[in-house]
Amino acid sequence: MGSRLAAQPARNGVGAGQVSAEALAVAATAFADSFERWAGRKAIEAGASIPRLRLLYSVHCHGPQKMADLAEALAVTPRNVTALVDGLEREGLVRRVAHSTDRRITLVELTCNSEGIAAQFAAYQASIASLFEGIGESDRGPLLRLLEALRDRMRAEMGCPTAGKGASDA
Repeated sequence: MGSRLAAQPARNGVGAGQVSAEALAVAATAFADSFERWAGRKAIEAGASIPRLRLLYSVHCHGPQKMADLAEALAVTPRNVTALVDGLEREGLVRRVAHSTDRRITLVELTCNSEGIAAQFAAYQASIASLFEGIGESDRGPLLRLLEALRDRMRAEMGCPTAGKGASDA
């Protein structure tokens, strides 16, 4: 869908020096589609998929977590978290453990070297940062403010808190 939208010509006053909300929507959709594919390749270069890196990093940063909480934090279905955890468990990176006070709850915890997880995520973040190296210092501040404002607006529309940056933002 994003590719089809991106192929449409930008209209509504763009040529007159004004950029419409619709033109921004087309450009943002095209960027998001391209960025998602590009970032996925960068994650593979760092040794994992994006959902896998995000799950490991979330457990690394926040400690053992419920599967349902991981699904919400990663914005994936519980079934996807189960599949991710199954794979990570087979590799010996995580394990499922019973909650200390509620036997109905299963937690996911790391079994591996957490510094290795942090290093893998840092390598991924550094490769993503390389995209912004060509942007001049004077443009970085405004870009950061715009990206944060858009993120906060989306979170507000979804009823999510806007403060702080979690693993789901990674």
